[in-house]
Amino acid sequence: MVRSNLVSISVSPPTVFQINITNTQNTATSVPFQQMIQLPISQLGLINPYIRNIGTLRFSYNGSYIPAWLESINNGTATIWVKLPVSIPANSSITIDMKVDPTLNFDGNYWGENPLLSSTYGQYDDGSNVFNFYDNFVGTTLNSKWTSGTSGGSYTVNNGLTITLPYNAASGSYVYVSTSSYTVTSAQIIESYANLNGFNTTNFRMVPVGLTQYNNVPWHADLYENENGVGWVGDAQSRGGISAIATTSSNANYFQTSLIDSTSSYQLWGILYPDNNSVSVQYNYSNWGSTTTYVPATPLYITISNYIYPSQNIIQTTYPINVYYIRARAYPPNGVMPSVEVIA
Repeated sequence: MVRSNLVSISVSPPTVFQINITNTQNTATSVPFQQMIQLPISQLGLINPYIRNIGTLRFSYNGSYIPAWLESINNGTATIWVKLPVSIPANSSITIDMKVDPTLNFDGNYWGENPLLSSTYGQYDDGSNVFNFYDNFVGTTLNSKWTSGTSGGSYTVNNGLTITLPYNAASGSYVYVSTSSYTVTSAQIIESYANLNGFNTTNFRMVPVGLTQYNNVPWHADLYENENGVGWVGDAQSRGGISAIATTSSNANYFQTSLIDSTSSYQLWGILYPDNNSVSVQYNYSNWGSTTTYVPATPLYITISNYIYPSQNIIQTTYPINVYYIRARAYPPNGVMPSVEVIA
């Protein structure tokens, strides 16, 4: 499980804050490494009023800027991802700087934000500079990071991705969007900010994010055929919910702690792949299950898809899949995010 840590702050009025990042585990972080930093904005604002405009921040290591991405500001706390260019050795710390400069604002290069946070979609989104893989589906065309296939359904790109498979689609109909060349070959976490729009999953294999062996066919999920894969999937087993499943060529294992009930809001769906021996899932950063059974071997493509088998006659509503962004980031040592302390 990846653990988020609110920072502790020693109060004084500097222009530059030092941030100590400590790896408490017995293995080093990978290079690069995406570090979560959570900042209590109101408390920092008492120290330096310019920080109330969070666009004035810059992060650096050894005097050079490093890219950072603002995910959200909730309950007065900013969740930020910083790309560290060096490894943090086992049971050791490194220090980065956080500068507050009132002449600066978001630049979409070293300091960016979730595409939904700017007035123009994706205006300052530098996710591609921060994460190992990233796409926010800006514009109206699927870019070359992806390959796709459709039969009886469709996908559209319009500042976000929408996958649509009609409720009355014929058995075997599908839509898939998979990475064209990027594959998971090492320990990583894949996350999709997606909405299943109050889904009913009867006979539909709705996949807001999955890792699959092939990128030129849909993932059939619980049908015990086709390919090795793992991910979140709404299917015939869950109907009013969505489950986690790992499959091999002839086996399937449902391993979520409990079903995620039908929802019509955006959620962060995560797959944690530390190695070929285990896999876990997270839902809004909360651990939701893990398994060591039928874990597919790498390389694995990132996939968003929907597939129906057999046809259904229970529901008369089409439930599209909407995705605003999807990303891949480094897996922290033993699943534990290094701790953070801000020193003024």
